Amino acid sequence: MSIVFGTDFSERAMTAGRAAAALARRSGEVLHLVHITEYGSVGRTTSTDEAVRRELTSRLEAQAAELRTGDTRVEIHLLDGTPDEVLVEHAALVHASLLIVSHHGQRAPRWRIGNVAERVVQSARCPVLVLRSASPLEAWARGERSLRILLGLDFSPPSDAAVAWVRKLRSLGTCEVVAAHHYWGADAHVRYGVPLAPESEVTPEVEEALRRDLTARLGDMPGSGAVWVHLDPGLGRPSDSLVALARKEEADLIVVGTHQRTGASKWWYGSVSQRVVHESSISVLCVPSSAVAAVTIPEVRRVLAPTDLSEVGVNAVRHAYSVVPAGGTVYLLHVLEPLGGTSPLYAQHVSPTGPVVRSPEQERIAEELRGLIPPEAAARGISTRVEVVHGRKVSEAINQAAERFSCDVICLATHGRSGLTQALAGSVAQEVLRSSTRPVLLIRPE
Repeated sequence: MSIVFGTDFSERAMTAGRAAAALARRSGEVLHLVHITEYGSVGRTTSTDEAVRRELTSRLEAQAAELRTGDTRVEIHLLDGTPDEVLVEHAALVHASLLIVSHHGQRAPRWRIGNVAERVVQSARCPVLVLRSASPLEAWARGERSLRILLGLDFSPPSDAAVAWVRKLRSLGTCEVVAAHHYWGADAHVRYGVPLAPESEVTPEVEEALRRDLTARLGDMPGSGAVWVHLDPGLGRPSDSLVALARKEEADLIVVGTHQRTGASKWWYGSVSQRVVHESSISVLCVPSSAVAAVTIPEVRRVLAPTDLSEVGVNAVRHAYSVVPAGGTVYLLHVLEPLGGTSPLYAQHVSPTGPVVRSPEQERIAEELRGLIPPEAAARGISTRVEVVHGRKVSEAINQAAERFSCDVICLATHGRSGLTQALAGSVAQEVLRSSTRPVLLIRPE
């Protein structure tokens, strides 16, 4: 693996080059120092081309010699083409683990889609470090200080890739990490199926659930330095929240995942990473989801077993207990029709932390659910939670319960409908599959 750094020999690029060399030395990787001459550059003709190349090669060698301190390995490359495109292609060619560019200037012919750094972030398949202030990273890489990182954290694959890179940075040196999550309170309440409280934007129950799930996504962080989760409810743009918080926390580096959206998708959803790169006054590390491959084996500890109490639904409950190890929990769930005139944001549910108040019908069904618990579950060390909720839509209530209890798997029966029957009656299993963010185990009728 290697690190690629693009230089234009400016004073800012020379400073950034020292930080790139320090990072390469710290991680034990080769630094590829790249300069790109653009086609159609002013004054470039066939007769002068060789002289220009000799001069640029000499400048590359001089900068490389300056960066070869200690055991830092530096290779030089003089390439032709469009800077952002060639940098991305060269990074792929040398299997770069990191591409570093300094943030300054933009080329007139393509000003409408941002500068070189922003275009590299949009297309590179490896993480891109956009350096604005190089000295904190250089000092950290030399082991002279800790690095203060602001991590943009959510529930997406690019965010998971960003977390993996923060772990890598912490394995190289001391890092203090503020994991920031920006969200809209109403969305969070819908996610967990928790009713809104008129007196506050976010209820303590939802904050607790968010903090629990985000902390779980961080996992065990190696190395030294404090790590904490910061929740930021509000209607503003996530990029604005991250940039403002980075300034408040005096961060040295912002780390964000990037979806690398293009076309209509980018126009509709926007690009948090590109806005952060454009607006931030400090360095930004953008990590695409393709940069980190998942190699760990997921652990199943909590399984949600929704049932309509039919023969097929009861059969699925047995399978739910079969996949839970000792010490795990099965959540038996039944969804009732919504209460008359109740908004879905205020739909009644059984709170996992608050007092349980059930109607006679809920009590009756809860007792039925308890009767489905296999006798050997206790002997295997498997605990059971019984939940009877009111929901506007069964599939929505199932997904909300899975989020609320942080279930690892949803074990769900499918009635095996097809054709006209499915079109008329619908399929809860299909709707759950379409909208759930969690793995779903479908149990077909025997």
